[in-house]
Amino acid sequence: MDHTFQPFGTIVPYEGQQTRAIKYNASGTHFICATSAPRAKLYTRMGRAAGECKSGDMYVMDMRRTNGHVSGLMCVDWDPQRDSRFVTGAGDSTLRFWDTERMVQEQVVVVKTKQRGKVAVTACAFSANGSMVVSAQCGGISVWPSKGPFVRPVQHVDNAHSSDTGLAFVPASEHLFVSRGDACVKLWDVRNLKTEVAMAEGLVGNESIAFSPDGTLLLVGLGSGSATPNSEAMVAVLDSSTLNEHRRISLGEPGDVLSIAWNSTINQIACGLSTGSIAITYDPALSTRGAMLGITKRSRTYVANTSTGPIITPHSLPLFREDRPVSTKRRHDKDRADPIRSNKPSMPVRGHGKGGVVGVNETQHIMKSIMKDTMRDEDPREALLRYAQVAESDPKFITPLYKETQGKPVFSEEVEEPEMKRRK
Repeated sequence: MDHTFQPFGTIVPYEGQQTRAIKYNASGTHFICATSAPRAKLYTRMGRAAGECKSGDMYVMDMRRTNGHVSGLMCVDWDPQRDSRFVTGAGDSTLRFWDTERMVQEQVVVVKTKQRGKVAVTACAFSANGSMVVSAQCGGISVWPSKGPFVRPVQHVDNAHSSDTGLAFVPASEHLFVSRGDACVKLWDVRNLKTEVAMAEGLVGNESIAFSPDGTLLLVGLGSGSATPNSEAMVAVLDSSTLNEHRRISLGEPGDVLSIAWNSTINQIACGLSTGSIAITYDPALSTRGAMLGITKRSRTYVANTSTGPIITPHSLPLFREDRPVSTKRRHDKDRADPIRSNKPSMPVRGHGKGGVVGVNETQHIMKSIMKDTMRDEDPREALLRYAQVAESDPKFITPLYKETQGKPVFSEEVEEPEMKRRK
């Protein structure tokens, strides 16, 4: 990445589907993408597809009997203790645990509320030690054991918010933050959900929350709460234990903050805005790499090639191919090797004939030179007439044998009619 901050690749999980959540695993080797489609996609850190979840049968009423979601996904989160396991929540009122090694479904949690029918699971999150999973639906919060049983939640509270979007556990703690809904952020203890531990109000449009690497600070992305975005994007910094506001950071860009993340390795904060841009904040003294590399790196300049040398296209069509100039001797050798240009006579066919040519062999050639029988080439009528005059002048066969004893033949001059004609 250079100072223009242009992406080196673009990924479209499903054409025409909205991307709702993207999460990296704890080791950073893979990330999962949840869209409005019922199937989540797994990618490597470089953006190559590594797997895809199955979709369920929408005609099955019992959601435990299907192999996947039947409606659009709403949220996704990784198990912090196991890089090959993640959980997804969707509008079919279920939480589903998946194994990335086989890309199969492990367990299913059917979320139920007092309201009849299916409710959308709008948010889900693993605890820091991976022992619990929290889901948010219809203003309520449910706490489930990550390894089951999933018959009923361990803790549940209704009307925690008017609506909920963001869930996040405090690092190395049992405290849970819930954001969005009624312009406030609430801190809950998952061991006792009867009442909230702390609450901060006046945070309009808090779409996403994030923690500092040590967990002492809470970042809340602010918005306008209406269709018209803010003229300047803001991030509120709160104390994670008391929810007292320390300051507000201006990002210098218009729009609402829809997502926020604090990377502990490079110590930089990235915010996704409603305008489609990303704002990154850093400290020159405390941050390393990341956006700081792109600021100092200039874009690569490309020099146009203006050479006018020959263009060699060995695999072009014969119609567009141009022969390169060659020497006279080389052209002569090439013409000699071409049977059409050199008018090379056809070679005799050895063995059996083929292609309409009769085959010859050595024996036939030798016998043809020794035995020259021309009888088949003569006309038989001309051969007989050649001896007609000799036979009349000097007869030698049947007529001289009966010359003295044979009488003079007398032939009848009347022509008798056939017997059948006389009967008629």
